Amino acid sequence: MSQVEIVKSRIVGVGPMTVQEARPREAITTFAWNSSPVCIVEEVDLPYEPDPRLVLLRAPGSAQARSYRLLQHRVFAKGAPRVVAVTSAEPGEGKTTCAANLALAFAEATLSRVLLVDASLARPGIADLFGFAPAGSFMTKLLRNEDSAPPHVVASIAGSALQLAALEPSVTAGRRLDRVLLAEVLRSLRTAYDYIVIDTASVLESADANSVAQCSDAVILAARAGKSRQSRLRHAVEQLQPANVVGTALIDC
Repeated sequence: MSQVEIVKSRIVGVGPMTVQEARPREAITTFAWNSSPVCIVEEVDLPYEPDPRLVLLRAPGSAQARSYRLLQHRVFAKGAPRVVAVTSAEPGEGKTTCAANLALAFAEATLSRVLLVDASLARPGIADLFGFAPAGSFMTKLLRNEDSAPPHVVASIAGSALQLAALEPSVTAGRRLDRVLLAEVLRSLRTAYDYIVIDTASVLESADANSVAQCSDAVILAARAGKSRQSRLRHAVEQLQPANVVGTALIDC
């Protein structure tokens, strides 16, 4: 596991053996490192009142928060997967909410370093959910088919073991995920994080869901009570094959 130091309002490099403070963001392309870093991390502050959908932050003692902790335990019991994709059959079924709270539950329960990746190109929602404007992430490089080698840019939530790779909608227009590049990035990220949770596109909306699922150890299908249809869920599971779909999470609000 690589070491990490997060310095507010600064960028730091995360390497397998050493950490070296870097110069300001405008000099991001000219860093010199003692060893190859995995990630460059910038700390961000959450809004005073987190989004109500982030129940593990907003209402950690609630029944909904306990449900996400139970989901985390059940996912871990499925062979302890380290890269978990969260998707849904169709848009609007709660997959982003599920992915964010699952990532928070992993960070809370294991005290491990956890990365939440926004790979929902049609409707990127992680930055909005956590209330910050992403200055950039390795996902932007990946969508532009640029060099997929580290260091990878991520954001760190103050006071949490959770880090984020968010996207701006302006970056995703007309883009598709390259499965080979994504697999390369995830291989390097596995050396820096204990768990990676990926919020990906809805299965019946985009083939990107299949690309992410094929690069993941496990897949969770989010469904919304009173909205999701059993026939569409079944179709989504069939379309995701041969990915390891470990279960469905029912979102009731």
